[in-house]
Amino acid sequence: MYKLLKNYVDGSILILLLSVILFSWTLFSEDEKQAEDFYIDSQWTVSEGESLWGIARSATEEMDLTIEEAIVWIKSANNLEDEEIFPGQKLAVPGELKGVATE
Repeated sequence: MYKLLKNYVDGSILILLLSVILFSWTLFSEDEKQAEDFYIDSQWTVSEGESLWGIARSATEEMDLTIEEAIVWIKSANNLEDEEIFPGQKLAVPGELKGVATE
């Protein structure tokens, strides 16, 4: 009887651990997509001496988006592999929130 009960408890713990891992994975993978889904593109032309960090900071001054999130968004929207940009390059940067009324 004890051995049978022990097998059920071990199986329950394993199922519980797998459930927690899967839930955590889906929760964190959704957070990465949120920044991409809710902002529209604005156009930015890179000037001499500008950095991706500076552009992200300027583009997000009045938005609820961190500079790090904006950099990830810009790199994703423009298919950039690294943070190297060039004068004259046109970049899509996050603009207004989709579906949010503005004055």
